[in-house]
Amino acid sequence: MKKVYLKIIIPSAVSILLFILTIFLIIIPRFQENIMNGKREMIKELTNSAWSILAKYENDERTGIMTHEMAQKTAISRIQYLRYGDENKDYFWITDMHPNMVMHPYRTDLNGKDLSNFRDPHGTLLFVECVKTVEKSGQGYVNYMWQWKEDSLHIVPKLSYVKAFNEWNWIIGTGIYIEDVKKEIKALTRKLIWISIGISILIAGLLLFISQQSLTIEQKRAKAENDLHESKEKYRTLVEAATEGLIMLADGRITFLNGVVCKMTGFENTELLNQPISAIVSENNDKDLIEIFARDMIREGQYDIHLKKKNGGFIEVLITSSGAVFSGKEVNIIILKNITTDRNSNLSVLDYQKLLNTLNIGFFRTSIDSRGKFIFANETAIKILGYDNFRELSETNFIKIPVNSDDRNELVKILLSDGYIRNKVLKIHRKNHETAYVSVTLVLYDNKESKEMICDGVIEDVTSIEDEKTITGHLISGLKSNLFLMEQPVGDFLAPAYTLDADSTINEVVKSLAVFKTNNLLITKNGKDPIGIITSNDLQNRVLSHKLHLDNPAYLIMSSPIVYIGADTSVYAALAICDEKKINHLVVRDDAHAIKGVIKIQDIYKSLKNSLSFLISDVKKAVTIGELKTCYSSLHGLIIPLINSGITIRYVTNMTSSFSDAVICRIIELTTDKLGPPPVDFSFICLGSEGRQEETLFTDQDNAIIYDEVDKDNEVAVNDYFIRLGEKVCDALNQIGYSYCKGNIMAKNPVWCKPIHDWEKYFAKWIMAPEPQNLLDAMIFFDFRNIYGKEEFTDRLRKTIGVLIRQQSVFLYHLAHNTFNLKTQQISSGTIISDKNPETIDLKNAVSVLVMFARTYSLQNNIWGTNTIDRLNSLKTKQVLNENTVEEIIFVYNFLMGLRFKNQIKLLRSNLPLSNSLNTKGLIEIELSVLKKTLALLPGYQNKIGNDFRITG
Repeated sequence: MKKVYLKIIIPSAVSILLFILTIFLIIIPRFQENIMNGKREMIKELTNSAWSILAKYENDERTGIMTHEMAQKTAISRIQYLRYGDENKDYFWITDMHPNMVMHPYRTDLNGKDLSNFRDPHGTLLFVECVKTVEKSGQGYVNYMWQWKEDSLHIVPKLSYVKAFNEWNWIIGTGIYIEDVKKEIKALTRKLIWISIGISILIAGLLLFISQQSLTIEQKRAKAENDLHESKEKYRTLVEAATEGLIMLADGRITFLNGVVCKMTGFENTELLNQPISAIVSENNDKDLIEIFARDMIREGQYDIHLKKKNGGFIEVLITSSGAVFSGKEVNIIILKNITTDRNSNLSVLDYQKLLNTLNIGFFRTSIDSRGKFIFANETAIKILGYDNFRELSETNFIKIPVNSDDRNELVKILLSDGYIRNKVLKIHRKNHETAYVSVTLVLYDNKESKEMICDGVIEDVTSIEDEKTITGHLISGLKSNLFLMEQPVGDFLAPAYTLDADSTINEVVKSLAVFKTNNLLITKNGKDPIGIITSNDLQNRVLSHKLHLDNPAYLIMSSPIVYIGADTSVYAALAICDEKKINHLVVRDDAHAIKGVIKIQDIYKSLKNSLSFLISDVKKAVTIGELKTCYSSLHGLIIPLINSGITIRYVTNMTSSFSDAVICRIIELTTDKLGPPPVDFSFICLGSEGRQEETLFTDQDNAIIYDEVDKDNEVAVNDYFIRLGEKVCDALNQIGYSYCKGNIMAKNPVWCKPIHDWEKYFAKWIMAPEPQNLLDAMIFFDFRNIYGKEEFTDRLRKTIGVLIRQQSVFLYHLAHNTFNLKTQQISSGTIISDKNPETIDLKNAVSVLVMFARTYSLQNNIWGTNTIDRLNSLKTKQVLNENTVEEIIFVYNFLMGLRFKNQIKLLRSNLPLSNSLNTKGLIEIELSVLKKTLALLPGYQNKIGNDFRITG
């Protein structure tokens, strides 16, 4: 410890010493040199200034203004009274080249005298030296001794600067007293010494503190080494005392094994050390399994394998392989459990593993105490939970995986009371922060020898199923009103019927499902009469829960009797039967009772979701504006039931946007057929809500045209073509039902029908010289989307915008400022706080806060999608906004957009003009309550963007 102490203290003391030496040997001498150089430069410049006075009067002499004598006399009088310095007593003197004293303000006794023999107290012929200096270089410095200012008895060192005035054969000079410089240097040195002392004390204190901390750390390190050594010994003892075998592999060879392995195999410890594990793997195993154990690293997982015994024969063991890092090196940890005699049931672990892998089901074991650590998980379970390997998963708390706290509490509560949970659907967090839906079955493990609560579990990824349920659940009520589709016969939805004999095994069922790539089989008697049906769900729910062996007959798990329907049964009736009987498959047969096929309820839902394609197909076939207008009316008939059913708003806006996109493309095609082909490539873009794919039933048209650059000779003709194209497209859209933009932001306006370089100038102006009001008007252009034509133009614009924003970050501040200052309405005690009609809410204004919020953060983080929900999800993925904030904003957005649609439907049915203003008197109490709470959240989002962009008001 003494050596350690010296290693810490000595460098600290050396550091302080080096600092002090640096101050006195480098810094102070450098300051002294700089001060002296400054004084030398000062007297040089002062002499040059005085010299210019002589030059002025010499010039007056040459021009005839003064005589020679008068010019010299006047010049002398001017120089004689020049003073500078702290006490205003520093002066200039003049001699000629002989030298004779021409003028000295304090030694008037020398004026007019020959100075050839004038010496200072040290014997220097100082004025002769001045002559020599100017004869040599015209100017220069001279050191000598001279009286202290006007005190002739006080002689001190002095430095003078002299310069020749050749026109009059004079020398002018001035000097500084070295004593003054020494005093200044002494004062500065004193300050530096005190400063260095203070800094040295501070550094010494810091180094002392660091030394103490280092000593403390060293003491802790020594203690940790001792603890580590002790823990290794304890770990070795525990491993030796374990009831299960343990092997550690490094570079494919056994580097450690406990006594249990030796007891299992009969080999001595020394016989197995440094041997590959393949040396004890029996040849009776599957070839693939032998290959796995012949590798240097055995992949993580669980294996049912036969191991050799020294005295001949083999034992069956269950091996669990996992990876670890030991002394900086990757190793395999192999746990062995003897299962040769563990045969209370007919179903082997290997059989279960095959079944689980076939059904894509994960298996795991975990504790459910406060730590909730995973003890084991197969590859499927690890993949479902979003992890790369078991090592990462083992550090995760199982209880914290469910998203909802209620689900967490319920899991533990039910397990403790019932001992098991069956097919519980949970929303979980994956490792990559994504959410997923899983079906979990848990059984509490009765371990009387340990107080630790362990449970075995089966997990299946049902995200796609749950998403489908969510979508189709919304679709059913709305699409039932679409008589054209719902009254179609089910014959259009038939899938082939595959059969299997009832005496076949469950293992053959599994294989047949994989071969036929289906999720259902009809079970027949003697290959003829169907007596039941088996689905993938039956395999999961019945085989696993009853621990049935794969050699059992298939009829044990089938559903019976089969539910039949006729081929002419309507889709609506089929949906009703499935809903009533809680089933997902129906067998269809003709009038002669011959089986025609099987319908799956999910296939019907997928087809119903594509109902918009019929309408878009009619749009593509239309040849007149009248036909397109009819399609537009049909769109309302399609989406109104969907909105009333409570379907997600994103689905509705996708429908309205897809439809309007198709209409615009068809109008352009019809128009170019009449006008002729475009002279250059172009892009027809939509802006605002159309650009964001967020159209409602009350959406006007916001669009523009971007076309390729052309030479000046063709500029007018090309521009004229696209303006005519814009006029015809916008007029047609207005006739169909998409009203003109009140702000005249349309392709028919020449301002918004320009070549690409003009559009780049527009965005450069908005970004590089932003003004809040101008930006508020121009924000619609930052939500552009290519509808028809060359998409490279919009890609080029996005790249230009990205570069400009990086150059002018204040643009984002102005965007945030506009969002922060947007006025929102609030409801307090049933009364709307607003400067507008106290009974109405402007829903578009409320949604605008969320749109502007998402737009600002997206432009800041190079997110180029335009849809508000897409932008918010991208911000969540990039962790710019946390998941709870994004989900809350999406809920508020969907609620407000839902109210906009419902309000517009109400106005449409009442034959009233469509608008975005909602009369709150028409809301039920719960809607008003939710509206009040959602509006109250808006200022919070404005405050967040204000804080993030440091907006003060």
